[in-house]
Amino acid sequence: MKKLIAFCVVMAMGAAAIAQSGPGVSVSKRERDKTMKNLREDVRAHEATKQVVGHDITHFRIRQAFMDKKQVAQTHKRVDADRRVAREQGIDHPIGKARRQIREEDQRAHHS
Repeated sequence: MKKLIAFCVVMAMGAAAIAQSGPGVSVSKRERDKTMKNLREDVRAHEATKQVVGHDITHFRIRQAFMDKKQVAQTHKRVDADRRVAREQGIDHPIGKARRQIREEDQRAHHS
């Protein structure tokens, strides 16, 4: 009797876990590629604006660095929005993948 009750409790918890994990989002490969391309572009822009701020601070252009920091915040918001879209499409670790793809593209361009 105890085993039956334990089995029923475990099955109920399993059913509840499956019910909470909504339906899988089916997105075409073309849409995923488009999302990743957009994310790569935004990550490149974000890294470039961060580099400008670092350059300004290095050369003691504090006021300019402060104004450029606002652009960094805007690009970060775009990257974060793209990250959310990519996660909804089922892409795991989208920012890390985008950075890896950028590095690979740069290496291919450098070695060609």
